[in-house]
Amino acid sequence: SIQFLICYVYVNINSFILAFQSYTAKTGALGFDVTFAGFTNFQKAWAVATERMDRIKLSLIWAAIKVFVGISLALIFSFYLYKKYPMSGLFKTVLFMPQILSPMIFSLLFKYIAVDVYKFVVEEWFHMEALKGGLLGQDARMGTTIFFNLWIGFGVNVLLFSGSMSGIDNSLVESAQLDGVNLIKEFVYLTIPMIWPTLVTFLITALAGIFIDQMNIFTLFDHAAEIETFGYFLFVSAKSANLLPSTKGIDYSMLSAMGLMMTFILFPITMLVRYLLNKFGPSVD
Repeated sequence: SIQFLICYVYVNINSFILAFQSYTAKTGALGFDVTFAGFTNFQKAWAVATERMDRIKLSLIWAAIKVFVGISLALIFSFYLYKKYPMSGLFKTVLFMPQILSPMIFSLLFKYIAVDVYKFVVEEWFHMEALKGGLLGQDARMGTTIFFNLWIGFGVNVLLFSGSMSGIDNSLVESAQLDGVNLIKEFVYLTIPMIWPTLVTFLITALAGIFIDQMNIFTLFDHAAEIETFGYFLFVSAKSANLLPSTKGIDYSMLSAMGLMMTFILFPITMLVRYLLNKFGPSVD
């Protein structure tokens, strides 16, 4: 409770106040006049948020991919590393590369591979016509964005999952193997229940971040309206907003109201999902 009050309420108290204020330039003088706006900013925020439902739809699709593809693959690879099977060291290096390099350097390297290296391989090796703009062009950028985000998130996921798996008592594993449990059953009925709290944390984090994840679109493309998530829209809007409403009607007050509005929507859903996962999740017994 104290952590919530300090890290969320205290840190964002200015934004809470801002959501109920409006600013107008003083006539013939410097500065702004501040007035109580009531729920006007929330009405504007709702109108802007729902004017393009494809942003919300894409955010939901990406969240589903992150959970059902990203976390699932991370669990499988973590189990492979945990069992110390052949080439596990190589997999560690490849998966942890995005964390070893700085985000800027890695994104530049990835863009070089997705455009120049891709074009060279396709045209020189396979004698085929490369896609315009390479793998960052409009014909392939959605798939490339998903792959890039899954890759850069893999390292942290695998690191934490494999760390949790390494804490499993070897005597439990040996006892299960003596009872004739194969690898699949060991993974499903022993490993997953033992690391369930860690898995729940990842699932809750993915759910809570649905509307703020911009999928690194700005890093890869700077601007890509056709694959714009709601998180990317918030990021770009925050960059160009100010205290006074712009021609697009987006200002700090409206963005603050939008943030609060999304919190009101996601908070009860997140808490309910957390309760259900903890209550009906697999038991170590």
